[in-house]
Amino acid sequence: MHTGKRTRSIRLKDLKTRYLEQLRTKSFEVLQEALHRGTVLPREVEDEVWTYYRKTAPSLQEFYSRYTPEWDAFYENENLSPDLFLDFLRRMQSAFRKRYALSELNVAYYIESLERLPLWSEERKRMQEFFLNKWHHLLTIKESDYQYLHIRELCEGFVLLDKASGMKTVENVIGSRLRWLLLNHPELYRSLAPYEKEWEHNRNLQELVRLLGRNSRGEKREFASFSGIRKEQLVHHAVRSDIEGIALGNDLNSLLPIEYCYLSEKTLRPLFMQRFVEKRLQLFNSRSQEAEASLLPERKPESSQGPFIICVDTSGSMQGRREILAKSAVLAIARLTEPTCRKCYVINFAEDIRCLLIKDLKADLPLLAEFLNQRFDGGTDVAPAVREAMQLIRTNGWKRSDVVLISDFEMPPPTDELLESVRQAKLRESSFYGVVFGSVPETEYLGLCDRYWDMNISSSSTR
Repeated sequence: MHTGKRTRSIRLKDLKTRYLEQLRTKSFEVLQEALHRGTVLPREVEDEVWTYYRKTAPSLQEFYSRYTPEWDAFYENENLSPDLFLDFLRRMQSAFRKRYALSELNVAYYIESLERLPLWSEERKRMQEFFLNKWHHLLTIKESDYQYLHIRELCEGFVLLDKASGMKTVENVIGSRLRWLLLNHPELYRSLAPYEKEWEHNRNLQELVRLLGRNSRGEKREFASFSGIRKEQLVHHAVRSDIEGIALGNDLNSLLPIEYCYLSEKTLRPLFMQRFVEKRLQLFNSRSQEAEASLLPERKPESSQGPFIICVDTSGSMQGRREILAKSAVLAIARLTEPTCRKCYVINFAEDIRCLLIKDLKADLPLLAEFLNQRFDGGTDVAPAVREAMQLIRTNGWKRSDVVLISDFEMPPPTDELLESVRQAKLRESSFYGVVFGSVPETEYLGLCDRYWDMNISSSSTR
């Protein structure tokens, strides 16, 4: 009889591990150049891999079970006596023919050989073991091939590895940071692609982006107090009505009064400390439990310099080519929120204002795309937009902002109140820049800017 160990070599846990490793390895290989350029961040690839893995890994259980009946038949019959084993082969001969070619496993040959040999002879035992080893080997190969074929199909269905998405074949698509951030919103990316292409080829917009980005270099980076802490992980203390019994632990905020007596008494304090270490102090128990505020893998840095504030003229006079360039400028500045760790506040103004705060480009980009898809129409009133910007600058955390005015500036001159508010903002170390489209702009607005770019000529104008 068989004395060695024949086991089912593939386990579901091992299968999942191999699937995850293959998915991660292939993804990083495909995006190697994009990772090197910084278009895609390693943690973002990991997030996408884990999201897809969690969604698809359960299907491995379904595929894993396909050969379970045959494995069960193998283990139920591998230790049969010679006569019972021969009966088993006779009964299962047709089943073997359906599953294996004669070149792989010729069951009729083994039946004839076993019938010719004495029932309890060593040779017959060896023949039986030879059959079982071969069956085990073939079954292992079949299951392995089937599982790895499924893993390969799962990997090919991953959007990062799917040829249909263009990620494998179109290098310039991988090279677009916006394309990556809108990976799950392809229709939104198509709407933003013209603006992205515009800023990449417009010398004035490139210079504006370089200037704003350079202003953030060397700035002290800070961390928000609760960055990296999930909202649901923040500590919530139980109220008296929440108490429902007594428990053991070492939470000093929930001690029974008797424990404070042990702590205050000098001779009993060592006993208190021992029970504290062993978590055996008597506590009030409550229905709600305090969760430890565990940190996420990364804490998000914040720049000590103020945010970007963009005031965009969306009046009817900005339609056409001006509208495309204005939206390209907004998109280019919003893109700076990632490398500079600064927020971006967009104020669209015509006869009224509409505002959007961008704190996390990946999370807020779909909102920005919809924001930019709004039509330019109506009259022009810049005062509400400037008042909104000045109110922000007076708010804590918005000092030292970079304010960008995007307009044709074909409007009445600024009021004394507006001029004074801008002067006060500059005292708070805020800077003002202009992107000018008008052929006859109101020069007093340009005088407010530390620097401006005339989009009607190829070179930038400065003050």
